[in-house]
Amino acid sequence: MLRIYLYSLTLYFISMTVHADELASLQALLPSGTNVAYMIGQPFGATNEVTNDISSQQNTELLLTPASTQKLLTALTAKLYLTDEYTFNTSLHGNINKHSISHTEFNFTGDPTFTRDDLRRMLKQLKAQGVTRISGDISLNQSRFNGYNWGNGQVWNDQAVCYATQASALVINGNCVLGNLNRSADLKKATIYIPDYEPLSIISQVDIMTKEQQQAQFCDLEVTRHPGNNYTLFGCITPSKRNLPLSFAISEPATYFAAVLKAELSHAKIKFSGDVVENLQPVTSAMVLNHQSVSLGDIIAKMMKESDNLIADIIFKTIGAEYFQQAGNYRNGAKAMREILAEAGISLSSNVIADGSGLSRHNLVSTETMFSVLEYTIKHDDKLQLLTTMPIAGVDGTLQYRRGLLSKQLTGKIVAKTGSLKGLSNLVGIVQTQKNHKVPFVLMVSGYNPLPRDSDKPRQASPLTQYLAAFFNTIVTKH
Repeated sequence: MLRIYLYSLTLYFISMTVHADELASLQALLPSGTNVAYMIGQPFGATNEVTNDISSQQNTELLLTPASTQKLLTALTAKLYLTDEYTFNTSLHGNINKHSISHTEFNFTGDPTFTRDDLRRMLKQLKAQGVTRISGDISLNQSRFNGYNWGNGQVWNDQAVCYATQASALVINGNCVLGNLNRSADLKKATIYIPDYEPLSIISQVDIMTKEQQQAQFCDLEVTRHPGNNYTLFGCITPSKRNLPLSFAISEPATYFAAVLKAELSHAKIKFSGDVVENLQPVTSAMVLNHQSVSLGDIIAKMMKESDNLIADIIFKTIGAEYFQQAGNYRNGAKAMREILAEAGISLSSNVIADGSGLSRHNLVSTETMFSVLEYTIKHDDKLQLLTTMPIAGVDGTLQYRRGLLSKQLTGKIVAKTGSLKGLSNLVGIVQTQKNHKVPFVLMVSGYNPLPRDSDKPRQASPLTQYLAAFFNTIVTKH
């Protein structure tokens, strides 16, 4: 009996070695200079728990840019410390005297889900209390956070785009405005459409030209931000019958909110002739109204599925604020994350944590660390309910259309948090195999710089697409 057991065990480890060699050999599919790090855990199923045993690994101690896989750390920290029941509050304070309110102040705590419709409902409630006039100024209190609204190491030319909008305490409509660019061939200059109700100005100086002209002039579409939420779009673009969707991150959230507020006060027929001013001191006046967000559990689900950077960085700052009972920022958010995860047995001592979203290029995390986070998440998922928030290959979220994972064999079989920036592509999650086993994995690909495609050759899948398909097909069929 012992001989049979040892023989079976020997065959198992030989099999694992073969699989590891197969995975390592796949790097030849990627361009020279690409760096690959991965950690593949042992299969587990309904009758056995995930372990810290590893079936295959490579470069596991290298510190690499996590990109949006950083959100797994943020989500886990938030669930451990803030819990799913936590909510964000946006409150209105002041002194009501008959039909007038004075010392009026909005207190913002970074609710990433707060919308213009929510503001309209708050003003409707104020009107229902008999208030028809606001005396004096209106203060916008943003003392919940301090320091930069962007993380150190974030790319500066992303700051005009909505996926990198400011993580300020004051958020309305995601601090983002959507529009489109008309670039039809009969125009010389592209024209911009922004809804009339949006209080910002965008000027187009974009030339429409052929691809050959664009390349000869080294020209591209660019944007300049000006004070007062004014923008100039310039450069050039190739013609198309389809309008180009655009998203503009609000440069000055307080200025934007003030304009929206005045329009909504007029709509509610509440008279106001004062100024809207900013305030960073603690609120002292009595609360009149309060808007409460949905639960943090729902907010985290949205963050993970859609890889929402604004939500992630606001949660990160909120963790710092709650943990240290002071204004939140990226510094105390990072310190709080380290201490909270350390209490769970997860060490971040050798890693660099700069933000909660993964947008910062200062972040450095090893696959070894990321695997320990994944392992903890799997073991405690009955309580955390975090795995269900991850995108599913070919089904939803950021994996719905991920190239390389859309085959019949892989669709629905990979549940993972994605992480992508220029030159890198990361995935952290679980693969379901043909034998109905579950295999935990961390894959981090960086330094990816494919050669330009030869226009004379037939279009084919990119090296990264080919690599991802081969990598996960190997896991699915061999475990």
